[in-house]
Amino acid sequence: MNISNGVQGAGKIDVPHFQTLMLPLLKVMGGGHEMTTVQMRDCVADNLEMTAEVLSLQLPTGTHNAFHHRMGWAITFLYKACLLKRPRREIYIISEIGTQVLLEHPVEIDAEFLRSYDNFNKFHDSPSGEYESLVPAYITNKQLNKECEIIINPRKIHHLRVKITTQILEVYYINLID
Repeated sequence: MNISNGVQGAGKIDVPHFQTLMLPLLKVMGGGHEMTTVQMRDCVADNLEMTAEVLSLQLPTGTHNAFHHRMGWAITFLYKACLLKRPRREIYIISEIGTQVLLEHPVEIDAEFLRSYDNFNKFHDSPSGEYESLVPAYITNKQLNKECEIIINPRKIHHLRVKITTQILEVYYINLID
């Protein structure tokens, strides 16, 4: 398998980008059965004929499994666009909107495609204070680390930027005085 926008593995790209996973995921959910995130990942991996080696690849940071991470984002985006419903924690089912999308036989589903859904736009365009909801579906609050918080919370990035700039200026001015 060689899908663009993925994680590099053994000289070739093996793990698809999360947007590439959205259509296969929605097709898996098209059967109308409730599935856990683990079941969803397993079904998509089987449908894409992904090898155990590919499924074991880590993100370049080494902090997360690449496929699980990407599937988490694919689930989150489809859920926020209301193509999936979550009747219970970690359990998803296709929505009526998702079923309608499949009946239209899309060639791909990506963030641009999801822009046609108001709920997705509310999620995607939310003010910086609301980005806490922008967390992949497989991450629980207990699993958040500082790296993930920085990625998902622009206010923290701004705070760090101000703090670093202030420290740099302090060092600069102290050196000027000495």
